[in-house]
Amino acid sequence: MASKVFRTGTKQIFLPSHIITLLRPRENQPPNFASFKVPLKFNKLDLRDYLLHAYNVPVLGVRSQLTQRRPRRSKMHHRIYRPPPVKTMTVELQKPFAWPEVPADLTAWNSPHNEKRQQVTEKNDKWQKQAEKKGTFPLRDEFGTDSARMQLRKEAKRLLEEGNWENGKTLDPKFAQVQNKKKDVPEGKTENQG
Repeated sequence: MASKVFRTGTKQIFLPSHIITLLRPRENQPPNFASFKVPLKFNKLDLRDYLLHAYNVPVLGVRSQLTQRRPRRSKMHHRIYRPPPVKTMTVELQKPFAWPEVPADLTAWNSPHNEKRQQVTEKNDKWQKQAEKKGTFPLRDEFGTDSARMQLRKEAKRLLEEGNWENGKTLDPKFAQVQNKKKDVPEGKTENQG
């Protein structure tokens, strides 16, 4: 396969303001083709130069497609309008590119915070589907109490029984003086009456 010789652009861009997305290949797409979602202002030469200078990926050819989107109804004015089209470009690469396999173990990417957020999202989706099916919202008793609420209830009960809440931090001396003054003043009298 002979590589084509072409002139590259001379305009230097240090902080690009455009977003280019590499799309997953379609079925029956050869490995030496790659598809990108690009801004509407992008042309074939821009994408070719971008891949060459940013990633050092030589390109043999570029094809561009504009995909029209379906008309929609405006939420504000209730008028029908057509959103701007989506521009995709398919490039022919010198070397084939294969997408990496999806890893079976995702624990390296899933932090406990993300897993908890995913569980809450799934729970909310399930709740919303049930609400759409039945036409009513479930009551609080149907949900049951979650562990955080139970823990808060136990802590409140303990505080009511024991009293003297402490957070383990020393109080600023100014506030300690005010607290001591309040303890010295007898009940029923204010500091000014004293």
